[in-house]
Amino acid sequence: MWQESKPYWLVLPAVIVIMILFFGGLIEGVAQSVGYFPAAGQFNFSTNAYHKLLISKDFWLALWLTLRISFLSTLLAGILGLGISLFFLRNERRKSRLRLWLQGLCNLPLVIPHFVGAYIMMLLLMQSGYVSRLCYYLGLIQQPEVFPVLTNDPTGWGVILTYTWKEAPFIALMVYPVLRKVYSDWQEVAKVFGAKPWQFFIEVSMPMLFPAWSSSCFIVFSFTFSAFEVPYLMGITYPKMLPVLSYSLYTNGGWNRMPEAMAINVLLTIITAFLGILAYKLNRRWGTPGRRS
Repeated sequence: MWQESKPYWLVLPAVIVIMILFFGGLIEGVAQSVGYFPAAGQFNFSTNAYHKLLISKDFWLALWLTLRISFLSTLLAGILGLGISLFFLRNERRKSRLRLWLQGLCNLPLVIPHFVGAYIMMLLLMQSGYVSRLCYYLGLIQQPEVFPVLTNDPTGWGVILTYTWKEAPFIALMVYPVLRKVYSDWQEVAKVFGAKPWQFFIEVSMPMLFPAWSSSCFIVFSFTFSAFEVPYLMGITYPKMLPVLSYSLYTNGGWNRMPEAMAINVLLTIITAFLGILAYKLNRRWGTPGRRS
């Protein structure tokens, strides 16, 4: 009995701490968003903060920017991560120095903090950065100043490229074991039935790969949707992504704007939970062979 339940008892302290921190913070955030803030002498419950946000143009611009950057970052990271997995699967038996060098290069973003990663991308992509200087020395551009603005730009491409570079190895790490097992178990069977490589990839590999790929993409989307440090460093002053807007309201808006800051965090949680349920439904419908209709 003890041996069977031992793993659960060992992880129980960590689970309790995580549950207290998560739900404690969530409950406190919800309470402050509806006006219950004893530290500021506010004890009246109201939905004024949500009403102000929903009629605010700044909020809708920030929400659109956050959704667009998160979606594009996730899409590019998902495609790149799948490509990395296929590359290493195809060259699995080769022990060349190039493969080992590329493997180390792909693992590098996993150990670098996001704030450091954003700073590295700033040094690379700014108009006076290393990439613009390299293009200038190669004669691709007339002056470094004509290099496209990719940092602190209104379109958010600096943030998107940073998250793509940081998260693609994570998706590859999640997808590669599944892809490897699919090819080792089913590729020979598919050859017996005359399936071509592209038919095997589309009709066999992708349905089996979809749950792992979509789940890892949703994790990336959730993270980028609520992350703060990269858009704070590489974003613009207006419109701001929602986490940065929440931070600005909390630190610079005074006691009266703090409920709005908390309301933004609550809305971020609700939207993420809704998208999580949607991703789960899509996984069940499209990720299970034989359930599509």
